[in-house]
Amino acid sequence: MPDDFRIITRGQGPDLVLLHGWGMHSGIWGRIADVLATEFRVNLVDLPGHGVNARIPLSRNLNDVAGSIMAELPSAIWVGWSLGGLVTLAAALEQPEKVQKMVMVAATPSFSKRPDWDCGADKQSQQDFSDGLENDFAGTLNQFCLKTFGASWLEDSLHRLGVSSIIDNVPSKQVLHTGLYLLYHNNLLTRIRSCKVPSLFLGGSRDRTVRPGSLSQAAALMPAASAVVIPGAGHAPFISHEEKFLDITLGFLNARQGVAKV
Repeated sequence: MPDDFRIITRGQGPDLVLLHGWGMHSGIWGRIADVLATEFRVNLVDLPGHGVNARIPLSRNLNDVAGSIMAELPSAIWVGWSLGGLVTLAAALEQPEKVQKMVMVAATPSFSKRPDWDCGADKQSQQDFSDGLENDFAGTLNQFCLKTFGASWLEDSLHRLGVSSIIDNVPSKQVLHTGLYLLYHNNLLTRIRSCKVPSLFLGGSRDRTVRPGSLSQAAALMPAASAVVIPGAGHAPFISHEEKFLDITLGFLNARQGVAKV
């Protein structure tokens, strides 16, 4: 990782990493980061190509992305949302000693539909999204934001990102396509069966991107994982259901014993 890779830290205590999702930056965590910083040393990480690390190339290799971030951090708890959740899971598989616990928010081991996994996006949906970035960039991103945050929470979400429109400060088109490649071309379903890192899959019952039922299916594949679905929440439960999200997350992070299946 280049020397100018930046990580924003807040608070004191055990190290905790927050990883954002596709096309965003760490500001999306908003007050969540402030609350966690009262108990943890929070490391706000902008993925390569995003936010304060916009000038750093984003690799098409998921393990390289995870490894380069781990190289900048001590052993820590990881919380990752969507694409950040996939990176978090890859980190735990590559170097489990560097990931003490992990929370995958609206994330699964495979964002693509596969013969043994019916919970992801099919090939046509993936192609339509990619084509949309080329043919109607602004319209596609705006629709993505509506789907991700919902109309009621869109203004708050954009405020956290410091913009009035998602296209005001979006990563380059190349980075966005690379992010989609990372999401859709990685399958961690088989590898997670041996992952013993205490894990929580956390999502919303109204998520239109990650099927709620896929969270418990993913957790069932791992020896030390559980799943919780927040009723009424969508793809960004830490925004729409902030207090519930914090209660569940802190309860998991502060638990001394392993997690139980739910």
